Amino acid sequence: GNSITGIVETGPFRSGQWSVINSDGNSTGPLRRQFGRSGANTLPTQSEILQVLSVTPYDSFPWHTNSSPSFRNQLEGWMGPNLHNRGHVWVGGSMLPMTSPNDPVFFMHHCMVDKLWHEWQLRFPNQGYLPVSGGPFGQNLTDMMAGTPNGPVGSRPIDVLDSAALGIEYDQLLPGTPQPIPPGQNVTRINLNAAPAAGQVSQPGEIDLFEFDLDQLRNIILETSGNSDTVLTLYGPDDFTREIAENDDGGSNFNSRISMTLSAGSYRASVRLYNPGSTGDYRIQLSSETGTPIPSIPVLTVDNPPFAAEISTDRESDVYQINISAAGRYQIETQGNTDVFLSLYGPGSQSTLIATDDDSGAGLNARLIRELSPGSYFAAVRHFSAFGRGAYQIRVIRS
Repeated sequence: GNSITGIVETGPFRSGQWSVINSDGNSTGPLRRQFGRSGANTLPTQSEILQVLSVTPYDSFPWHTNSSPSFRNQLEGWMGPNLHNRGHVWVGGSMLPMTSPNDPVFFMHHCMVDKLWHEWQLRFPNQGYLPVSGGPFGQNLTDMMAGTPNGPVGSRPIDVLDSAALGIEYDQLLPGTPQPIPPGQNVTRINLNAAPAAGQVSQPGEIDLFEFDLDQLRNIILETSGNSDTVLTLYGPDDFTREIAENDDGGSNFNSRISMTLSAGSYRASVRLYNPGSTGDYRIQLSSETGTPIPSIPVLTVDNPPFAAEISTDRESDVYQINISAAGRYQIETQGNTDVFLSLYGPGSQSTLIATDDDSGAGLNARLIRELSPGSYFAAVRHFSAFGRGAYQIRVIRS
């Protein structure tokens, strides 16, 4: 746009060739742009986008601009790095008011916003749209979305949740986003201490998927058997983008074997063959490792001094038990210079996720403030990076 007036003077959308039309159908003048001069000097970076893509749940009460934690809020830009809103403000001019769809850049911008929503769904398949019900009208899962002066939109949130069902595909996904499961590919459930499940790589390059749940902290062995040279990769807990282990020949006869302590949650394992051009049969089994004692879970006492700990290995996740004797508002937070990610489970369950947080505390620390009823809760702390390490402190206080 013109540096003084902002009017676009060149190209197919220049003044005289393109007009901005308002909701009444009237022209409000030529297209205007003022890149970086309306309050946003920069566009979001990839690291900021990845930060927002780690936030769960989708939304939380009161389902508004002050909701936290909330992926929706951070994607829209009401808090956090500011993604969607910053794009409008950076372009400026006609992209600022409600006439912004008149600028062709609007559609590129919102395609990217939709893509990030799609990638979040791939990263957190066990998370869903919120609020399902009980929120303001127009935001619940089956509410008719708000209309325009020219008429109702006619769609409900539930009608537009599945990009693939709408015929929408994205060419390139960000690092850490799993590829969508191809139509027709099954994800096989396996159970702890069950008989081995049969698997087959029937086409070169095929990757088979398996999922399982753990109800508490356990020592497990996940392994393949047979005559095929397999590679086994494990993701989780509750995050199928977070790789926590991989093994090629840890078992006998070129088979894979992963032995480790896992916290409660949902996990996904993928099996492929070492030679991508080959095919073959195999078996996969999940079993308890009885020879190694299960680590005891430290108990955090409410209002006690912070508990000192350290993430000392790659992909480590530390679990703590919190016993709440009286209903109230409690704050769980970390302290120190390590960028940690905090998850809260319960009551009485190590696998029922209540909330997560990354950087709501001081610096890169995590903080959760929740109304809790009496019972046992479990807090899990990991580094934001799968390969990050460092010391931290954690405490629980009644607020």
